Amino acid sequence: MNSSVFSILSDFVFLLLLFIQIPSSLSNDDLYSACRKDFVCGNISAGFPFWGAGRPPACGIHELELKCENNITKMDISQVAFRVLKINHEDEILRIAREDYWVGLCPPQFMNSFNPKIFEPVEGYKFFTFIYGCKYASTTVLGPKTFTCKINDVNGQNVSNKGDNGPEDCNGSVFVPVSITDSPPDWDMAALERKMEAFEEQLRKGFEVRWKVEMDLCWECYKSSGVCGFNNVNSQPTCYYRGMHSPPEISL
Repeated sequence: MNSSVFSILSDFVFLLLLFIQIPSSLSNDDLYSACRKDFVCGNISAGFPFWGAGRPPACGIHELELKCENNITKMDISQVAFRVLKINHEDEILRIAREDYWVGLCPPQFMNSFNPKIFEPVEGYKFFTFIYGCKYASTTVLGPKTFTCKINDVNGQNVSNKGDNGPEDCNGSVFVPVSITDSPPDWDMAALERKMEAFEEQLRKGFEVRWKVEMDLCWECYKSSGVCGFNNVNSQPTCYYRGMHSPPEISL
């Protein structure tokens, strides 16, 4: 290969690498600017590990997307819609309430699970079980019928404090965390039956869960004038810097 051809190829490779680098640098600047902005909706504001609205997915954990609907903050957890009532960044705690229970006790989505990799329970709560559509079940199994709504042509519904799923002929059940302080005294089911309206109000107050995200890298990132985001390739928090193609090394 003569020198002129080699020179042309070298220039071509240099230009190719240059154009590969430029978009990456601009992308980093864009993410730095976008992830500096908080999600804001009503009285809720949130940064990392949340994303949504003006914060792109690279600004937070995939499962922690926030949505703003009519100035109300909402999020989906395990395919169930929740209202976000409060975000405590210092203690890493969410107060949330099920959207399907916001206007009443029926009909719900029969979904209960939380991703244990993302959330963990907060102390101070016990579970009631709402059991729906038990056509042939006896009240001795489920306790007193405490409210009525038609689920698959069955009117009687029950609440249990024993973690009971109900007999096989039931249409479904939902576990609902309720503050121990706000629950009926001594888990008195008769008292619960008399005070279902007050109990519905407690459901609208929601319950708390703690998100499980390693934040040490983010604190170091902030100290070095960066903005914390999330790398979906290695599923770890990452750091975005303004005008830098490669962020500086952060030692934990």
